[in-house]
Amino acid sequence: MKLLRIYTNYKPFHDTIFNPGFNIILGEPKERENKKKDTHNLGKSLLITVIDFLLLKRIDKKHLFLKYSHIFKEYEFFLEIKLNSGKFLIIKREVRNHTKISFKLNSSELKGFEENMEWNHENLPIDKAKELLNEILGMDIVPVWNYRKSISYFLRTQKDFQDVFQLSKFNKGLHSEWKPFLFELLGFEGKPLLEKYKLEQKKKDLENLVKKVKEEFAFGTGEADRLRGIIEFKAREKKEIEKRIDDFNFYVQDKEINQKLVDEIDSKISTLNTIRYNLTEEMSRIAVSLKTEVPRIDLDELKRLYQEVQIFFPDNLVEEYKNLEDFNTQVSEERKKYMEARLEELKEELQPLETELLQLENMKSDLLSVLKDKDSYGKFKHYQKALAKVEAEIGRLEEKLEHLGKMWELETQIGQLNDEMKIQTEAVKSLINRSNNTYKEIRGVFGHIFQAVLNTPAIISLSQNKEGNIEFHADIQNPENMEITAEAYGTTYKKLMCMAFDLAVLITYSKRSFYRFVYHDGALEGLDNRKKINFLNVVREICRENDLQYILTLIDSDIPRDELGKSVAFLDEEIVLRLHDRDETGLLFKMKF
Repeated sequence: MKLLRIYTNYKPFHDTIFNPGFNIILGEPKERENKKKDTHNLGKSLLITVIDFLLLKRIDKKHLFLKYSHIFKEYEFFLEIKLNSGKFLIIKREVRNHTKISFKLNSSELKGFEENMEWNHENLPIDKAKELLNEILGMDIVPVWNYRKSISYFLRTQKDFQDVFQLSKFNKGLHSEWKPFLFELLGFEGKPLLEKYKLEQKKKDLENLVKKVKEEFAFGTGEADRLRGIIEFKAREKKEIEKRIDDFNFYVQDKEINQKLVDEIDSKISTLNTIRYNLTEEMSRIAVSLKTEVPRIDLDELKRLYQEVQIFFPDNLVEEYKNLEDFNTQVSEERKKYMEARLEELKEELQPLETELLQLENMKSDLLSVLKDKDSYGKFKHYQKALAKVEAEIGRLEEKLEHLGKMWELETQIGQLNDEMKIQTEAVKSLINRSNNTYKEIRGVFGHIFQAVLNTPAIISLSQNKEGNIEFHADIQNPENMEITAEAYGTTYKKLMCMAFDLAVLITYSKRSFYRFVYHDGALEGLDNRKKINFLNVVREICRENDLQYILTLIDSDIPRDELGKSVAFLDEEIVLRLHDRDETGLLFKMKF
């Protein structure tokens, strides 16, 4: 298919008639510093947006036509194209009703707008219109993919020159959305790679589900058999409770409670009370002892007694009594420190003992309340609650075991997916190793174009990454040792590789039903003059020899100059649209917005 003309319903717009071969859309901005602001300046880059709109790109509120709907709501756009069958198709799309599309098929070129045109298909919903347009275009290249998948390679905006293979519209999506298509565009069977991506996504979904189940139920190693053991134990407990309830006989339960009270609780309470008594008794003795004062000797009274019995009282005896008194005081203080420390130890031992005794007394009280309840219905309710508790626990454990089984099943499926992915990975590897004639031709033409323009070798290649998926490469090589050079990463060279790739694909498929046009926006910016001249000569030759249509936008400062600095003129018929900013009539929509 080729583009013939684009026009509107008499609304302000530069209707454009395209040549079947080489086309130039030339901008002549007065303000050079604004040359990159084309959308709001001249409109040479905006034209590609209008074409994409007419080729049924779905739009949202961020799109220019809806963002400025107060300006464009009355616009009706028309695109006439020449089909590969030799027939002609007119596509009509309004801004107001942008989801409704009309088509008209003709055996001859219409050459202009007609009032009250009769449409073969009128106001089709956009999805149905895409299907019909895909059928009308009748492309036999990558037919399993809708024409919209490949259109952006041949409507390259300035943001699409960042990567030869990955267009800007694919940047935020998954590799599965474009790599299998591109693989097939290069002549390979795309199904194994597409299937590989589907398996990867399915595996990822299952792994996320397994992770969620593990986190929710906290599974551990050997969990299944332990769960089965607990369920079996609880089942026996449930069966015994059910039997007792069915018989309405609580003798065994009462007997067990009595035994528990006598053998366990009462016995333990008695033991703990004995320990508590011993502790409190010792604490009491220490308290009394701490209150006892050390006896002191009254020396004056002692001297008086000696005088009454007329016994001599030596002076050194006073000193001896004082030493004895000091010794008793020291011993008493040391003993007091020991008894205070011991008292604290006894208090610490007594505190948990008191707590345990209180718990045992409460337990004893609860059990006695059941024993003293002579009402059988009250006892029945007590054991019925116990049965409900056991049943709930069994249900929870069985649910956990069931999810564990599902998790094993999911892990088994993941293992099977890994095996299937290996098969598809090997299939892709085999396809790359065998190569194919289409791929060889595209690669050869790509290298020839790049060599003709820059006199430097460039090559397209494929590889598999560690996941077994495809990586596409376009590299510039050193002509002496054929090593890859860093030139491939320069903006200018990358643009040329993008253009060479698009042209190589069109040339390879030029004898079949596929696109026969390419639109490159601002592609010559930054190129050396000699390279620009080389490129333009190569493109003109490609258009003549392969019956292809090439559309190039540029501003006048990017027109190449010869060795004397003189602009290399384009033929008047090659320039299909001139835009300028001398006044609003020179803008694409003949107005500013």
